[in-house]
Amino acid sequence: MSVFFLLKEGIVGLKRARLAAVITIVSICLSLSLFGSFTLVGYNLQDVFNRFYKKIRLEVFLDSSLGLDQLEKLKKKIHQNPEVEAVEYISSQAALQEFQKTFGQDLSSVLKSNPLPASFRVVLRPKYTAPERIEDLANRIRRLPGVQEVLYQKEIVRFLHKYLGLGIAILLIFAFLILVVITILIFNTIRLTIHSRMNIIEIMQLVGATNLFIKSPYIIEGMLQGLLGSLLAVGILALFVSFIRDVFYHGIQVPPHLYPFLLILGTLLGLLGSYISVNKYLKY
Repeated sequence: MSVFFLLKEGIVGLKRARLAAVITIVSICLSLSLFGSFTLVGYNLQDVFNRFYKKIRLEVFLDSSLGLDQLEKLKKKIHQNPEVEAVEYISSQAALQEFQKTFGQDLSSVLKSNPLPASFRVVLRPKYTAPERIEDLANRIRRLPGVQEVLYQKEIVRFLHKYLGLGIAILLIFAFLILVVITILIFNTIRLTIHSRMNIIEIMQLVGATNLFIKSPYIIEGMLQGLLGSLLAVGILALFVSFIRDVFYHGIQVPPHLYPFLLILGTLLGLLGSYISVNKYLKY
């Protein structure tokens, strides 16, 4: 029994039951499109939060009496913490220029002096962005001699860290439920298709055809349906991503292996659905 013969019989099977095949393909397409959409939302939600976490900075305000040697020693002590990726010194004059650039106001002209202290801007390593870890680092730095205060966006960090996990958990649950529904839907649709050919299966058994010979064309047919449905789903998602990127959000990201995964998933679901369904009508 050659592969070419099985492919030919699978394609012939699709042509024999066009309506059922179309229903199965459309069901797979819509289901995988929905599953892929949830995956895209979850992935980009994580990406947005990761970008925010990369911008987290600790502003370490320094005592104005510190000399150059003391500043350098303090900088080294801060950098020795495992959570710290880089430490940048911001002079009081540079801080004033940043304030003027951001808010468009010249404080020195109003107050006759520069009220902003020198500081270190501490950049964190990406894997140390948990709120508890950041707060622990801030407390350690506060205890160092020459440090007046340590500030960062504490409430925003806690809020995002809390709801990022919740949002991703909800998306994972929905994606899992969709996957279960996809499996049941494909199984039932393919089972109805094979049920309509029950008489053919019985005749083939009566003339002595082996179970493998009977099953193989149906399995190939199910795989083709899964592949075609997943190809349509990938096309829809690609158009959706292109539309979002051009109209709403140009930074939208696609998980590296999403499209191949959907193709493999659709094909496997078609295979399993047809394999389980045809087994119900075979006598062992």
